Amino acid sequence: MKKTIWMPLVIGGALGLLDFLSLAANFLIPLGPRIATGPQEVFLIMSAALGGPLGLLVATLLRELGGSIFFLNSQFSPEQMLSTGLLFATADLAAHLLALLAVAYCYGFLFTRVKKLYGFFAGWFLIVVVYYILLVVLQSIMIGLVITGIPPLPALFRNNMLEFLVVLIISTLIWIALPARYHKPLWIELQPISSPRADGDGKTEVHV
Repeated sequence: MKKTIWMPLVIGGALGLLDFLSLAANFLIPLGPRIATGPQEVFLIMSAALGGPLGLLVATLLRELGGSIFFLNSQFSPEQMLSTGLLFATADLAAHLLALLAVAYCYGFLFTRVKKLYGFFAGWFLIVVVYYILLVVLQSIMIGLVITGIPPLPALFRNNMLEFLVVLIISTLIWIALPARYHKPLWIELQPISSPRADGDGKTEVHV
């Protein structure tokens, strides 16, 4: 099996498993009165950037499985879970997959074109912004087809603002902590050439 196939599957499986376990543990980060978020979106967005379509697919499936087992079961009755709950999970899965695909291809473009470190982090900021805009809009449309009472888009954006900031900060800290050679998207063939954004050997991997 090609390296660009099995490595994305591994990173997607690892991050998806962390996502699943964090849901099982009900791990949340308090943001204020009655407001909390978890690390789940961080795991997903990193799986898309590093693992591409295959990585994000595996991670998102594990995330939705965990969400259905540990969260939706408490929101729907057993009868509703087989109908509305399943449709809700499918709609949320579709919304995440589409938004994460945008992350994967935008990150591939970013890694290919940007050589300066400040440009990389500016581009990552824009990617997270695009991700949340797409995700909120898609969730509003798709989940709104399944259940009633979805808040209007302005309210959804306000509700997700603190989570957006947490995901942006944590994911940026992850990129800072990782050596530059581990910023490579694992799903694309790369060639080593000299670049200002280099690894410990003075070289980096850039698309061709």
